[in-house]
Amino acid sequence: MDSIVECDSADSGSTPDAPAKNGGINMKNKKKQENEIKNTDWFVKNGFEKPEDLMDLNADLDMPREFFRIFAAYNQHNISKNKPWDNWPEWEFCLTSMDSDLHFEDPERDGPEKIAAREHWLAVAQFIYENEAISIDGYTISIDGRNGNTFSLDFCLEIECWGTPGTYAEHKKSLDSNAKKPRAWMSSRQLYAFEHQIGHSLGPWWTCPEYIPEYGGESTIHTPDSSFCISGVGDTFPSTLLSALKLCIDDYKIWIIQYKEAKSTAEYIQKIEREYPSGRPEDYYYL
Repeated sequence: MDSIVECDSADSGSTPDAPAKNGGINMKNKKKQENEIKNTDWFVKNGFEKPEDLMDLNADLDMPREFFRIFAAYNQHNISKNKPWDNWPEWEFCLTSMDSDLHFEDPERDGPEKIAAREHWLAVAQFIYENEAISIDGYTISIDGRNGNTFSLDFCLEIECWGTPGTYAEHKKSLDSNAKKPRAWMSSRQLYAFEHQIGHSLGPWWTCPEYIPEYGGESTIHTPDSSFCISGVGDTFPSTLLSALKLCIDDYKIWIIQYKEAKSTAEYIQKIEREYPSGRPEDYYYL
């Protein structure tokens, strides 16, 4: 996704009645003013619904349906024109577990990391909204792959990851319970055992789909679960999430990655069994 602020050329003709050297500053202030307008009654005046009327602020806004609905509510004008989402909501994010540093835009102080993170959130929100292959139920996001396989993952905003479908609700209960304990801020983050796991429809001991070159039709071993680990590619949580969603929809490269991993694991286990037929010694890491 391109930068939220597109800088025009700072020539004397681009900004009437303003010196050329102030062009960039004027563009920044203009963008800030536009965002302030679109966060008020601007929507009603332009034929759209009030953003707050499109959200249930009493719901658990960490759930993906409610969370991404915030972005859609503030980008109605972009949806109507099929344009990239570029309008950043603000105060509603205070009711979520999103990184608090991202809640409110400050054009004069925000560094490139914050700007990029907001762009990534807008991009993944729009991708989920527009993609008919994606559906949501509770914390679980389900994805229909283009080749007929299905995938699913739990959206875990508070700890910025995804996990095995159907596991995060219980983990969040534990997080909420621990947060109420005295001096909870001093405790280390509670581990989420299912982090970065994505469920798939091929089930345990899966066979690589026939349409995958070289590996198609080959069965895996040492794969007793109906999920596998995908960490995604990106600099931020929303960008890695977008990467993972695209891998699932593509329904192709994800199997190559996972079959290679499964094959490597099987070869390693077979090597250990050959070298230590009586059982692996406890200190084998140091041998």
